[in-house]
Amino acid sequence: MAIVVQKFGGTSVRTLENRKAALKHILKARNEGNDVVVVVSAMGRKGDPYATDTLIQLLQAQGGPECLKKRDLIMACGEIISSAVMAANIEAAGMPAEAMTGFQAGILTTGEFGNADIIDIDPEPVLGKLREGKVVVVAGFQGRTEKGEITTLGRGGSDTTAVVLGGYLRADLVEIYTDVPGVAVTDPRIIPEAPFLTCISFGEMLTLAENGAKVIHPRAVKAAMNFNMPFRIKSTFDDGDGTLVGPKGNDYPVSGISVKDMENGISAVSVVYNECDAAVNAGAISARIESLLSAAGIPVKSRKIMSNMFCAEVEGDHVRPAVRAIFDGFFTQEIEEAG
Repeated sequence: MAIVVQKFGGTSVRTLENRKAALKHILKARNEGNDVVVVVSAMGRKGDPYATDTLIQLLQAQGGPECLKKRDLIMACGEIISSAVMAANIEAAGMPAEAMTGFQAGILTTGEFGNADIIDIDPEPVLGKLREGKVVVVAGFQGRTEKGEITTLGRGGSDTTAVVLGGYLRADLVEIYTDVPGVAVTDPRIIPEAPFLTCISFGEMLTLAENGAKVIHPRAVKAAMNFNMPFRIKSTFDDGDGTLVGPKGNDYPVSGISVKDMENGISAVSVVYNECDAAVNAGAISARIESLLSAAGIPVKSRKIMSNMFCAEVEGDHVRPAVRAIFDGFFTQEIEEAG
């Protein structure tokens, strides 16, 4: 049997209705004859009862100095709750399932509380449950040290759990499910008509993630690169193919525009080049970006031009016009032609 790893984020497991949407993908993969490993985040976001930020607030409300070890202990509870609930959902649908904490799943980490790195995974605990015919639901974002202390992996840790676990299990497919249908060329909240990419290279995705794109955590992309393991970013709430992150790039002249908030009301607008185009045309791409920003009257505080990207620092109220100018200059014609 092929092994499929599916990761579901906090919004995907937040409510019973959302978990039913996730369940459809799990059962589909299982009914297609695959062994399925599910990695889950904590339920919901700040304010929801079992969300990570809510658990942190519960600890902080006690007063006194913060203990990072205790903080990791309480934060790990969110994903453990999710794994138990999702496993119960799967079993209610007639499929045997096993909920496992990160440490039960053999995930060994460094001892840096709050931001640990995975250093090894013993795949046998998960493989053993798969051999029993079960869907395995693993709590993301966590592991244990060699001393048996519970650690968490930092923001985006469940993405990293899924990719690294997939690598150690020699999975045939890793899918990262979220509340958007893939990787858009820029934030749809800024450009509503921004298209979603069918594919993007590891390097391009890493650069976008490091410069403000929030659809996937940089550490997860680095892990996928280390294992040379492509993965898909998909929506829990539709049946689309999403975006394949792997060795192959897309056909747009640039792969994306990201925004990262800096200090003092300044934001960095980064344009990540298509790797194939950048290899022969980086200078021309940079000049075109400069021209687009100038024509739109965008005052640029500072700029950084690299072989694979252009970064312009602008004041906050110029972010949307800057992204719009660049998007229109590089994507509008291509979208019209594709339509």
